Amino acid sequence: MRTVVLLLISFFAANIFGQPSNLFVPRNVLDAYNTGTRSFDGKPGDKYWQNGSDYKIFAEVIPSERKIKGIEEITYYNNSPHELNRLVFRLYQDIYKKGAARDFPLPENDINEGMIIDRFVVNGKEYDTQSRSREFNRIMTNLMVALEDSLAPGESVKIEIGWSFVLPEKGGLRMGTYDETSFYVAYWYPQISVFDDIDGWDTFNYGGMQEYYNDFSNYEVEITVPENFVVWGTGVLQNPKEVFDARILEKYQKALTSDEIISIIDSATYSEGIVTNKGKNTYKFNAEYVPDFVFATSDHYLWDLTSTVVDSSSGRRTVIGAAYKKESEDFYQVAEISKKSILYFSNTMPAYPFPYPTLTVFNGSGGMESPMMINDGSSSTIAGTIGVTSHEITHQYMPFMMGTNERKYAFMDEGWAVMLPFEFQIHESNGEHNRKLATIAGYERIAGTENDVPLLVPSTELKNTYRNSAYVRSAAAYLMLYEFLGEELFLNALHGYLNRWQGKHPTPWDFYFTFNDVLKDDLAWFWNPWFNDFSFPDLGIKEVKNKDGKLIVTVEKIGGQPVPIYLETLSENGETLSTKFVNDFWKTGDKEKVVELENTADIRTIKLGNDYIPDSNDGNNFYEIK
Repeated sequence: MRTVVLLLISFFAANIFGQPSNLFVPRNVLDAYNTGTRSFDGKPGDKYWQNGSDYKIFAEVIPSERKIKGIEEITYYNNSPHELNRLVFRLYQDIYKKGAARDFPLPENDINEGMIIDRFVVNGKEYDTQSRSREFNRIMTNLMVALEDSLAPGESVKIEIGWSFVLPEKGGLRMGTYDETSFYVAYWYPQISVFDDIDGWDTFNYGGMQEYYNDFSNYEVEITVPENFVVWGTGVLQNPKEVFDARILEKYQKALTSDEIISIIDSATYSEGIVTNKGKNTYKFNAEYVPDFVFATSDHYLWDLTSTVVDSSSGRRTVIGAAYKKESEDFYQVAEISKKSILYFSNTMPAYPFPYPTLTVFNGSGGMESPMMINDGSSSTIAGTIGVTSHEITHQYMPFMMGTNERKYAFMDEGWAVMLPFEFQIHESNGEHNRKLATIAGYERIAGTENDVPLLVPSTELKNTYRNSAYVRSAAAYLMLYEFLGEELFLNALHGYLNRWQGKHPTPWDFYFTFNDVLKDDLAWFWNPWFNDFSFPDLGIKEVKNKDGKLIVTVEKIGGQPVPIYLETLSENGETLSTKFVNDFWKTGDKEKVVELENTADIRTIKLGNDYIPDSNDGNNFYEIK
């Protein structure tokens, strides 16, 4: 009777308040659902909106000074129902200013003056950029600009900015200098921040740890460089005939429709002086409806190019390139690895056509994603190259296609970028790069400790626990979700999420509600312990009975996180006799489950779990048959 009453209370609460009563939704997020910009069925609400911009950027690279200078024209569209009396801009390069608030120290040689703004005009009104005032207020890496006339709903505003900065000397955060004439330029231009239906203006300071959260905008970008410098950038190059020597142009155009890897520039090309047209060259790129624009340039990098069909229904192709140092031995295979990765993502997991027309992997340092561009250092092994390349390519789906708030919820993109390529990495590296195994082992070490915080704790509040939240626990959660649902249901729900929210700004709850809606099932039993709670994985063998020739194994859920049950029977010499995998338990909230195993005289040990199912305590995972 008590159970019936609780169910009735839960039912009426869900209908009265218009939300699932058994899934926590923070009140600031709940406001968006109550006002109709988002919906509890996981779809964008009838009143959903988001703002965006058209950018025209004219920039020049001066390699001898490591300097970038530019002129920027922006048209910003207020699609919100709110009147805006200010604009917020991100000045990422101010992280390099002396005294800037940073998440970790930078080399002394990288400290500079930050972003120099010498002209700033809004709708014809010119602002004094040299003095701090209420009208023009630089606060850490943000610039707050008070508008003379408020920007009404449905209106747009035009901004003109003249600026320059010096690239950091020792590499930089996610971008920078790799030798005297090779640069990866990201987080580089004054960019309008996001104004959304959850938090209003995003004014979080860029300290170096958190990454993307941008509106979708259109870009026309012109990059001027010295002779024989090649520029690779987000989007599609509009003027190859104006910049490339005829012999380079011929190979370039062939690669656009070729399945072969074509060496556009090899080690002999530069010495022959046949790379670009004479004098300075201006590379013109267009990128439509993307969250950012980045570019890279060098006068001695090698360049491989190919393409492949990513959508068989339309025949749409993606052009794939690798730009790299002659000495980077692993990069001679990067174009092929990238192509295989893109085909895997398009056809196998997540089995969703690659979203962009181009992708370039630039040989800089570390591993960092940008829209249609990747900045990767060299690896000492091909297995490592396969791992970092496929991981960064996954980011083209999340956060770029999906527009998630990586600053606030890094698990919504990093966790996916870890989990989705698991099987690709294992197969292509012949098992040498097994991040699936490493992820589960890594999570087991921290699970259930005070540093294992719920994924919904905003990434902006994390430091020492950031990596576990963004990469490890989240990837384990997505893997366990896949195991519980099975491939068909998992992909159906994931495709529903990708279809509904691509090009928008989904929250974690939009993800949860979409899966619930597509599957017609309430997965709160999974969402709460894996994403919302201080739960951890721990199953144990509580009891084993021999009944009617069967071994009746009682498995206890000690930790709160549900994981599949995997039981293995072993002989005296450790040989596996039988296995059983059960993935449909724990949905009803039970703390114990009974599993039947065939009993044979050879069984000496029953083992619970395996290397791909996290368990924070394996001391209770064995039972000896006496």
